[in-house]
Amino acid sequence: MKKALSAIAALALSSTMASAADMAVKARPMAAPVPVWSWTGIYGGVHVGAGWGNTESTLTGVATPVAVPFTLPFSQTSTSGFLGGVQVGGNYQAGWAVFGVQGDIAGADIKGTSPCLVVLSCRSKTDWLASVTGRIGAVVLDRGLVYAKGGAAWQNTTHDVDLPTFGPIGGNLTSREITHFGWTVGLGTEWMITNNWSAFVEYNYYEFDKKNYGFALTPAPAVVINADLRNTLSTAKVGLNYKFGWGGGY
Repeated sequence: MKKALSAIAALALSSTMASAADMAVKARPMAAPVPVWSWTGIYGGVHVGAGWGNTESTLTGVATPVAVPFTLPFSQTSTSGFLGGVQVGGNYQAGWAVFGVQGDIAGADIKGTSPCLVVLSCRSKTDWLASVTGRIGAVVLDRGLVYAKGGAAWQNTTHDVDLPTFGPIGGNLTSREITHFGWTVGLGTEWMITNNWSAFVEYNYYEFDKKNYGFALTPAPAVVINADLRNTLSTAKVGLNYKFGWGGGY
């Protein structure tokens, strides 16, 4: 009888200990997953900013029935204003390095006016700006990115020459809209706010090819003035990106 009671007591004790062990295991809290931030993915976003630059023009001749070549510095116009647009791109992260490509386009109101040939007024206005660039960057502070970029750029501008109005005399002498091709380089920093959202600050410098263009005179369209134009531009902008992640991570 005593042996039977001892066996029952031992069985009960072992069951109690097993139950306590199970409760201890069940009560153990789950460790929170550590976020693995990654820049790999396709993204799109918006930006706003300011631009400032310079337009240099040099007269190179008059194209009439008889061409008359000459060289005469004409104007140097400083421009400034605002821009806003969109960008799309993709990144791939390998360790601390991030490689990417981006395309962007912005509407702009970057303009300026300067005197030319003493009595005339020259106006330049950038209407839109676009670029396709490659990017290379380095991850800093887990969720930060510093990067450099460079590539091809396009700038659409309108150039006007006006004569001050004196009674019936004056007004616009010539006007032409031109899309210039060139290159751009830039530096920026971006911070991942959440899994998908990031914010950036960026500076870009643009330089566009110097080319010769013909400007027909409004009062006498048969008379065309030829001029070399050279545009440079700097921009500073801030923006937001939304990343569509792929390949895992955050």
